[in-house]
Amino acid sequence: MLSEYKEVFLEELEEQLQLMDDEILKLEQNGNSEQIIQSLFRAAHTLKGSSAAMGFEDMKQLTHEMEHLLDQVRSKAITISDPLIDLLFKSLDVLKQLKLDIESNQHAVTDITDCIRELQLFSELAGADQDDASGQSRLPLEKPPLNLDMKLKIQEVRRQGKQVYWLFPTLSADCIIKGARAYLIGSQLSELGEVLLAFPDFEDIDEQCMDALQLTFLFAGSQLEEELHTIISQFTEVSKVSIEALADEEFASSAATAANTQHMKPSAEKDSKQPMNKMKSQTIRVSVERLEHLMNLVGELVIDQTRIHQVERIQSRRFSDDTVEELGQISDHLSRTISDLQDSVMKTRMLPIEQLFNRFPRMIRDLSHNLDKEIELVIEGKDTELDRTLIEEIADPLIHLIRNAVDHGVERPEVREQMEKSRKGTLQIKAAHKDNQVVIYVEDDGAGIDPDKMKQSAMKKGVITFEEAEQMSDREAIELIFRPGFSTASKVSDVSGRGVGMDIVKSHIEKLNGIIDIDTKLGRGTRFKIKLPLTLAIIVGLLVKLQEQTYIIPMSNIIEIIRVKPDELQHVRGQEVVLLRNQVIPVVWMHTLFQLPKSEEQTKEIPLVIVGSAEKRMALAVDALIGNQEIVIKNLGSYIGKVDYIAGATILGDGRVALIAEIPSMMNTSVR
Repeated sequence: MLSEYKEVFLEELEEQLQLMDDEILKLEQNGNSEQIIQSLFRAAHTLKGSSAAMGFEDMKQLTHEMEHLLDQVRSKAITISDPLIDLLFKSLDVLKQLKLDIESNQHAVTDITDCIRELQLFSELAGADQDDASGQSRLPLEKPPLNLDMKLKIQEVRRQGKQVYWLFPTLSADCIIKGARAYLIGSQLSELGEVLLAFPDFEDIDEQCMDALQLTFLFAGSQLEEELHTIISQFTEVSKVSIEALADEEFASSAATAANTQHMKPSAEKDSKQPMNKMKSQTIRVSVERLEHLMNLVGELVIDQTRIHQVERIQSRRFSDDTVEELGQISDHLSRTISDLQDSVMKTRMLPIEQLFNRFPRMIRDLSHNLDKEIELVIEGKDTELDRTLIEEIADPLIHLIRNAVDHGVERPEVREQMEKSRKGTLQIKAAHKDNQVVIYVEDDGAGIDPDKMKQSAMKKGVITFEEAEQMSDREAIELIFRPGFSTASKVSDVSGRGVGMDIVKSHIEKLNGIIDIDTKLGRGTRFKIKLPLTLAIIVGLLVKLQEQTYIIPMSNIIEIIRVKPDELQHVRGQEVVLLRNQVIPVVWMHTLFQLPKSEEQTKEIPLVIVGSAEKRMALAVDALIGNQEIVIKNLGSYIGKVDYIAGATILGDGRVALIAEIPSMMNTSVR
């Protein structure tokens, strides 16, 4: 199997599975909607065909059974019910597991036996009910799609005065050689008229099949419907016959378009194809690996552009001839071009956050059922774009926040009624662009977080002492939720409460150069606010000097920059601090964190870079400020590994390597 075909198949599979997830949810909410059922049926039929073409038999078999069940729903043999919705969701989950098997090149890992049995049993019970009502069994009337050639053929035979019918003879379960019998029926129909299409292919019929088998023929002839029914019913081992006249909408529009195209003059045909070709070229599929490689090349260009700019500045100080001036013009033009190229490449990596948000309705539905809660999900800002890498990285933290909100935040219906709230809780998830960042909110209208309860739980678990609890503000108590090993759950469950989670969420977001903040009101609800950079590849950083070394502080972490005299620094409980607008901010020398000696030069003022995360602030003392620069983040590689307080490195304009400071880890170590 060629890998490119597999990639295309997996992309289509992801789209169809998400479509089915959404449509089953709508079916549960809206009841019996023909449009939704038809959409589900088409999705199952599409997956059955594509998985069969790719040789994934388990997926083909499962989607076939789903298609059969949905056809019974479509034909009103089965009514919409909770057991049906649960079974469709279960089947969809098995399909998702099969997708994971395919992605990891593991075949037949997921067992579909139980799911197939449940689908068949559900269909059989519905069929039995239909037998009781009508006195005969009912199989799905499966119509293969008609291609353009077939539609033109239908138009031709109709012009000849023939009638076109779908014929559905059903071979009885007792028929021993079903393939041979189907061939004989097809041959006899050919003598009566013209068989335009036969399904399934006679050679593909399973002779070991012990069930009744429905055949499908598209037949053109001069007979009336009643006459055809009588003739086919007389065929040996045919237990049932259904006939439908071909509907005009099944072929008319496409056939008419094709016919009109055929009758056009050559020049008109040439002109008509031009806009079609133009439309086809609007989008193409590009592999992620190619985009990543392109982004790396742009990063190298950004580094070289910075170096060229520095060389131009050095040369302009040394010389004043025309060549230096021309070099400056070239450098400026190159900067603009690379900037435009960078923006263009960045946009190709951007995806709407919708593909992440689309996972949540099903998840909320399942959690609500499991926890016996009523929750309304409100999603806003689906079209907000974010780097595809960030979308993948932020998925797990968001899922944990949502599960936490459903489990701990939103109360049970009876509890909400006692608090004079509506029985149904509300969970709101929204995203928006703000100041060159993406902000994501997860907000519930539940019980909120009790600071006193947080302190009691933290003391009980040994996270804080009694003395620390006494000195804590409500805000600090609430932020205990981010301490490792902290949980307020009274019992361990599959949803949450295992003593891990929120600290991992926070550290994960901080590794993405993001910030998570929490706002809560007791009895009113809780809101988590996550701020993320638009991309992880290229950022703006402040270059600072420590001794003879250059370090970089990401601008997204910087609140402000001040300069203070040495005697303005004070000491509180052994910690050096600075008083800024009535706020006491701890001062941390970056030299100490990186084990460098402080500068011995006597300076009149000390540069302090105020950095922050949520409401926490810290002042980083440095020797000197160099300036802002766009930098390309490079990881340190597996040979060096993880280094404390370092997020990565970059190459400066003079070719030297500068380390990028990891502000969250500095704050977690230095500020409590």
